[in-house]
Amino acid sequence: MDISFVFSNAIKYRVARHAAFWVVMCVYQALVDFIVPTFFEGANYNVLKESLFYVMVYLPGQLLLVYSILYIVIPHYLIKGRYVFGIVLLVCFVFMAGFTNEVSYRFFTSGNFVLFPSANKHSLGLHRMLGVAGCAACIKFMKFWYEKRYVNSILEKEKLNAELQTLKAQVHPHFLFNTLNNIYGVVENTSPQGSDMILRLSALLRFILYECNNPFIRLGQEFKIIHDYIALERTRYSDVLDLQVELPTNADGYLIAPLLLLPLVENCFKHGTSRVLEHPWINIQASLKGSVLNIKLMNGKPDHIVTDNDVEHGIGLANVKKRLDLLYPGRYELKILPDEGVFVVALKIELEKASILTNGQAA
Repeated sequence: MDISFVFSNAIKYRVARHAAFWVVMCVYQALVDFIVPTFFEGANYNVLKESLFYVMVYLPGQLLLVYSILYIVIPHYLIKGRYVFGIVLLVCFVFMAGFTNEVSYRFFTSGNFVLFPSANKHSLGLHRMLGVAGCAACIKFMKFWYEKRYVNSILEKEKLNAELQTLKAQVHPHFLFNTLNNIYGVVENTSPQGSDMILRLSALLRFILYECNNPFIRLGQEFKIIHDYIALERTRYSDVLDLQVELPTNADGYLIAPLLLLPLVENCFKHGTSRVLEHPWINIQASLKGSVLNIKLMNGKPDHIVTDNDVEHGIGLANVKKRLDLLYPGRYELKILPDEGVFVVALKIELEKASILTNGQAA
């Protein structure tokens, strides 16, 4: 069943359903004014003509009240629980709509200018305005309730699927860590360097599999995993790599999303060091001033092997940008500055203090 007409935010559907609503409301009001007198007094088509006239006269006030409720009162106040101010604002809009009705009536007729006059048609116009607004508000609330229920059902399905996938994957980390322990036992005495690499790899995998389940971790933990990753890469390049790293040591007082910085470091090795044949180098500088973290990563790059566009639009940096947009909207600056012979990534991000609760527990 296609429900796009009701729930889609596409312009064509929104215009169509709003037009259908107002056509139905106008026809309903005109017919009610015509049918009721006809039932008691007989058909009089002059009454229908007069009814259509008053529907058009009071339409501006109805438009003002309905759209004030739909796009101001309900989404910004009532749904957010700000009931008192929302009700006060609603009363103000009712008076404004009533004033609009009187102005419209005065424009089309020669009646005296009186706010909410006692004349039957004027009183009926006010009642109809409130009725139409109430109908529109009910539709808005029903649509909001359905959308919220639909989103909750999708989230429940995704959560259930994620839990099933986690249960399926639990055997794999267990097997992996047992295997790494066995390899470590074999090479511990014969190759100290190899055993050290296995330990660091095990720590890295353990962090990714377990610590990353939390939405935020201590900044010091992120720096530690960066140190472990750099140590693995340093072993790979031996003394060929010119590597300078400065990370703050007093970083446990702040929280950061896990694995937010590691892809930036990985990029330095992937697109820089691994492709530079002569004199590869990497420089990583980070500083913490209050809750603001500044980190700058620079690496040499070949001129004709990898393009700046490949690096800037790679999966790693793209994922970092998406996570920053979702987790730190308006609280970060990410600059990518490719230049001849060097690639620079600068990130400035405002962090939260570790005392803030995450998942109901103190970080």
